[in-house]
Order: sequence, then structure tokens, then C-alpha cells
Amino acid sequence: MLHVIYKTYITKKVIINMADIKLQLREHLKGAEDWGKMETPIPGVYVVKVPATKTRPALLFLEINPIKSDGKPIKRKGLFIGSFENLLLFSEALADDKVVQLIRTLEEINPKAQTQMKKLKMD
Repeated sequence: MLHVIYKTYITKKVIINMADIKLQLREHLKGAEDWGKMETPIPGVYVVKVPATKTRPALLFLEINPIKSDGKPIKRKGLFIGSFENLLLFSEALADDKVVQLIRTLEEINPKAQTQMKKLKMD
């Protein structure tokens, strides 16, 4: 007799049925077009179907692309993460004090971004 164990997690008063999530992800992996995105309830986080190559099958990755105050993503393409190990490595690197210090120094050195678009004068 086969017993199926369903794990349910309660987070912020939201019940998440892991079996339902896995089913949705399997359907996305099987039926979505290459590079097809699936929205998640997490702002700026998407599940993306990465196409198969000669050496590996199609995979699902997370694309992390935070949303600006105007509702648009900060970049055209976000950060693609395909494993828990990579997530940990990126998290550690981004949280490193030296990385924070380095990016602040880069902001001081780099020219300031132009905030207003120039207008063409046609007088």
C-alpha cells in the first residue's frame, strides 16, 4: 500500500499545501513554453522554465527581480537561481560587509545617472 504524505506549512496565517505547489510546478515544467514565467505570491519572484540543452532536460529556476515603487522590475532580466545551494551562496555573497562597502564605493566613483530625459528643441 502506497502512503502519500502531504506536508502543510502555516506561514503568516497562509496555509501552503506542498502537494498542490508541486503539481502546479510539474505542470509548468511540462506545459510551459521555453522561458515561460509563472508568477508567485512573492513580489518580484517568478518561476521560469529554462529550455533543455543537449546535455540536460528543461529545468525550473527562480527569477528574482525586485519591483520598484512604480511597479516595474528593476532589471530587464533578474537573477536566475536553480538550486538551494546557489541561493545560499548568493545570499552569503550579497550579505557580506565587504560587498556592501564595495558597492557604496562604486556608487561614489561612478558618474551619477541622468534622471531627466533631454528634450529635442524644434524651434
